[in-house]
Amino acid sequence: MNLFLNSNLNKTKNLSSKNNARERRIMEEYKKKTLESYNKNTDAFINKFKDLLRIHEREEFSIFIKLLKGKKILELGCGGGEHALYFKQRGLDVTCIDLSEEMIEECKRRGLAAEVMDIEELKFGKEEFDGIWAVTSLLHVPKNKLPDVLRKIHEILRGGGIFYICLKEGEGERMVGDKESDGKTQRFFAYWQGEEIKKLLEMNFEIIKEERVTIGKTVFLEYFLKK
Repeated sequence: MNLFLNSNLNKTKNLSSKNNARERRIMEEYKKKTLESYNKNTDAFINKFKDLLRIHEREEFSIFIKLLKGKKILELGCGGGEHALYFKQRGLDVTCIDLSEEMIEECKRRGLAAEVMDIEELKFGKEEFDGIWAVTSLLHVPKNKLPDVLRKIHEILRGGGIFYICLKEGEGERMVGDKESDGKTQRFFAYWQGEEIKKLLEMNFEIIKEERVTIGKTVFLEYFLKK
């Protein structure tokens, strides 16, 4: 009887393991396609984001700087480095990461400290940063993975550190064709409702300021958080 039970248990474990591996392969496809989009459309995205920047008109940049207790910050999903360069020019010690090799090369050309790294697998030690800046980058993380990412962000942020996050308001998560390539490339997006994301954020951080900002047809959810 024991042998029979053990045999069945082993078969169940093996089946479960295979299913989990298959799910991981399927889920990883979203990341490959998103990365492919950023690498293929690098110039188009850099120009698009530059046109949207108008940093001097956006109060979140100055608020973030004023809230910081120190100068060492990390930008998650830095793109071409426009935000990081702005912070560096104001005396901050900025580290930028992005999964796109092309975007990181652009950052390095601008003299920024940048490296290729997956937001879902942050490789930093505990309490390394005074601030973490994440503008429309964590919206590429699937909803079921975001809690672990937020826990890691909390871990690498120093006590009293500031975390700024900006996401898109909406429902669900899906692949979206890029206008920049006439739909030939796609990126993964997770859309959030305010109360939905606040529940996750409040598990690790104190919300000190929140905004709901409409630009064109897109609504952005912005949060200033404190460890």
